[in-house]
Amino acid sequence: MTIQIDKNIPIPARAVNKPRAEKYSELRVLEVGDSFMVPIGVTALSNHTRRVGKETGRKFVVRPEGNGSRVWRKA
Repeated sequence: MTIQIDKNIPIPARAVNKPRAEKYSELRVLEVGDSFMVPIGVTALSNHTRRVGKETGRKFVVRPEGNGSRVWRKA
């Protein structure tokens, strides 16, 4: 198999960042001490809470529970 090398092909512009669909909008309405459980792993939920925390200035704690994870708003 021979691969053809092309010259002078412009690099396309990067895609514009699209707003992400909110997975767990409950994070934005939790009050300090409130919690909820979801059937996903700790890592996935931690990543999501970290992003929402940076956007909102809130602090969350995520722990495994049963077959999922629970997130608490701590500040």
